[in-house]
Amino acid sequence: MNQTLVTVFLFFSIIAFSQTNKKNENPIDVLESKCLNKDDISNADMCNCTIQARESWDKELNKYYNLLKAKLPKEAFDSLKESQLQWLKYRDKEYAFISKFYFEVQQGTMWYTVAENRKKEIVKTRAIELQQYYKMLDF
Repeated sequence: MNQTLVTVFLFFSIIAFSQTNKKNENPIDVLESKCLNKDDISNADMCNCTIQARESWDKELNKYYNLLKAKLPKEAFDSLKESQLQWLKYRDKEYAFISKFYFEVQQGTMWYTVAENRKKEIVKTRAIELQQYYKMLDF
């Protein structure tokens, strides 16, 4: 009996989580997912889907950077600006490593898609961080 209740609880928890997760999914992720889920998609097409998503996340990052620039006091923005410059150095060095690792160390065309996804996740994470800073200003 207890095992049945636990199973039912887990089932409904999974359903609730998946529905909540879909409601909160970012439009960029939704578009990328639609692009990736096309029938008969090639590795090159998958790479292009992820590159487009990364470019969209980069636009999102710049949008929130500029919104923060307009709202933050000068000293706080100067600190963010320095942080962003350091982040750009990190991003560029990480991109270089990713390219070397996935294109020179690994074998096969599937690694191009993996590499592009890794690069996208770096930009996405920073974009979300800046978005969260901006949203906290409204409180």
